[in-house]
Amino acid sequence: MNNLEFFMREAFKNLRLNALMSATAITTTAICVLILGAGMLISAHVQGALLRVSQDVEINAFFPEDVSNEEVEQAQSTVEGYPEVREVTYISKDEALERYKEIFAESPDLYEGLSADALPASLEVQLNDSSESDAVASKLESEGAFEDLRYPQQTIERVNEFVGYMTWAMRGATVLFLVASVLLIFNTIRLSIFARRKEIEVMKLVGASDSFVRTPFVLEGLVQGLVGATIAALVVLWANSAFISWAQEQVPYFAVSSNAVNLPFVLLVLVAVGVLVGIVGSYLSVRRFMKI
Repeated sequence: MNNLEFFMREAFKNLRLNALMSATAITTTAICVLILGAGMLISAHVQGALLRVSQDVEINAFFPEDVSNEEVEQAQSTVEGYPEVREVTYISKDEALERYKEIFAESPDLYEGLSADALPASLEVQLNDSSESDAVASKLESEGAFEDLRYPQQTIERVNEFVGYMTWAMRGATVLFLVASVLLIFNTIRLSIFARRKEIEVMKLVGASDSFVRTPFVLEGLVQGLVGATIAALVVLWANSAFISWAQEQVPYFAVSSNAVNLPFVLLVLVAVGVLVGIVGSYLSVRRFMKI
């Protein structure tokens, strides 16, 4: 406990005596962790938007003209049992006609005199994952209850491809930001320790162990990392809230959900990364001065 008191006292004394270098380390940590947090927010919101877009992709399965109510109910029940299917909606002939009129509301001549019997009844099948569309389409064809299937396969393929590219791009950017953070903090704390190399040499000459000399600097790095990461985490929290409010007001057609980001997890990661970078950076920086 006495050693811990000494270490804490020395760490905060170093922070106070080297306020400018400490502020630089804290600012650097905050900026790097903020960049990392921004990458995590962007990744989460993009993934959430793309997921909702992919879930909106649906398969339309059309019944033949002479289908009976019993066959419709049986087919719907069977399709609802598919594990890949999220929701199944039955569209009657009358509902199909109403939708047709809504689509071509500005061209009434296209549906004037058109009866409901001219349009087939169908099932709208929404999937859990758009990449499973081919598998579900094959199952629907094998049922034999449908006359025709329609689904935007090209759109599905492009969405899945874009989701894959964005996922890997965000992961790569996150790794780059993390590496940049470590390097910047390492160099900043290294300069701070280099300025006190004489003090370290004196402590070594009077018999202090490596761990005894190193601990105050590691605690100093921990405090710098914690303060910087906390500042960045609060900014990320505010930025996420501001973005959601702005998007819902200004671009309501763009699907932005407040649940897209797991904020407790993001904040925990940012604080943990800041503390870890501070500890590792200070530990590695002071190690070179242990041998005199």
